[in-house]
Amino acid sequence: MPFVYWTSDLDTGFDDIDAQHKQLVDYINKLYDAREANDKEAVEQEFQHLIDYTVEHFSYEEMMLEEAQYRLVEQHRKVHQNFVTRMSTLQARYQNGDAEALNEVIDLCEGWLFRHIRINDHGYIDSVKASGIRS
Repeated sequence: MPFVYWTSDLDTGFDDIDAQHKQLVDYINKLYDAREANDKEAVEQEFQHLIDYTVEHFSYEEMMLEEAQYRLVEQHRKVHQNFVTRMSTLQARYQNGDAEALNEVIDLCEGWLFRHIRINDHGYIDSVKASGIRS
C-alpha cells in the first residue's frame, strides 16, 4: 500500500512535468517501503534514487521556466536548492548512523512535495502557457 498518493489537484497540465512528479511520488513510496522492511541496503539505494531524480527533475523544470522567462525563476531555483541541500544533509546523517534522519526525510518528502507542487509549481502554469513554449 502506498505511503503517499497522487491526486488530480496536483496536475500542472504539462504531461512531462506531471510524469516526473509522479515518479518522485513513486520514489518516496519505495523509500518508505524500504524503511518499513528495515532493509538498509534498499533504503540507501532508494534514498540515492530519490535525490538523483529530484535533482534531474528540478534541472528540467528550471530550464523550462528559463525558456518561458518566468519572472520568479530565481526564487523557484532557490527553493529547489534548499530542498536538495536539506535532503543531502539528511542522507549524510543517515549514512553516519543517525536512523532518525530517515524518518525526517520521509516526513519532509510527504509534506514538502505536495505543498511545492500546489503552491510553487501551480504558480508558474499560466506564465509558462502565456510564454507560448507550451499550451
